[in-house]
Amino acid sequence: MRKNFLAIAACILCASFGAHAQEQRLVIGTIQAPAAPETKAAEFFAQNLAKRTNGRLKVNVVPASQLGPAGEQIQNVRSGAQDMFLDDIGWNAQLVKDYGVLAVPFAISGQKGFNQVLDSDLGQSWRKRLQDEFGLVTLSDRFMRSPRVVFTTKKVGSPADMGNMKFRVPEIDVYFNSWKAIGVNPTPVGWGELYLALRQGVVEGGEGPFTQIVPTKFPEVSKFVLETNHLYSANTLLMSAKKFTALSDEDKGHLRAAAADGAEYYMKLVGEQSKEHREAMRGKYGVTFTTPTAEQLAAFRGMVEKAVPSFEAKGLWPAGVYAKVIAIQK
Repeated sequence: MRKNFLAIAACILCASFGAHAQEQRLVIGTIQAPAAPETKAAEFFAQNLAKRTNGRLKVNVVPASQLGPAGEQIQNVRSGAQDMFLDDIGWNAQLVKDYGVLAVPFAISGQKGFNQVLDSDLGQSWRKRLQDEFGLVTLSDRFMRSPRVVFTTKKVGSPADMGNMKFRVPEIDVYFNSWKAIGVNPTPVGWGELYLALRQGVVEGGEGPFTQIVPTKFPEVSKFVLETNHLYSANTLLMSAKKFTALSDEDKGHLRAAAADGAEYYMKLVGEQSKEHREAMRGKYGVTFTTPTAEQLAAFRGMVEKAVPSFEAKGLWPAGVYAKVIAIQK
């Protein structure tokens, strides 16, 4: 009887040791603040993954660029020094240039269009290149952000209304030249300096994600929002391909499922935030919202399209990719 008891105890200890040996601690970094939706979504993903794997896969979330700026964190994931990174899909263009097309204003028709592009053979080929050539697995690229809109100190609705307007645009080639093609006077101003620039009349407007307008207090000095929704983007959750492929098929499935749940949670947060910010802009700040007509949007899009050949000539992405992206959405 004692021998049987010892044998059973030994088996229990072996099983316990084996389960412990399978535990893995992973690190995910963000460049956003601890209270930002991106960081909250990363924490939700971590909790979800731990629950799905009974604690075998545990994730430590490190926010606020503590692991370095975005480019450095991506390199860390490629080298295996860091396991995962969550932020804007636009960073992928540093590796696979085709992703740069997603930054062209008015190229993506909406969230549906964005998903159509990423679900297409073209989008699949981008992910495959990220993994095969750069060692990055895309766990999810559906953490949809709020669309980018225009905010101004005077009411506008069409490109003609914005002719030669002093307009703050990020010093990113695609953004700068796209808005220049629309007819504004692109004025380089740091994001942190934009409030004062709007207040002093250095610029008459700018553009950015809808949910970033209230936190920056722009509505105090910029009372008009033109809902162009000219750029739809998402955060993407990247993981070291080496770490991912070493996992069991079961755990790979858990990672992808937890990432999908994290994306849904993120979009819920963004949706709630968008509603709260819209109410605040209307009630507290007296902001006027304008929705462009179909004709006005077509005018914006047509002006940007004229600039696309110059982007391709500069090698920002291979010729023909923009046309494919537009065709996929039709």
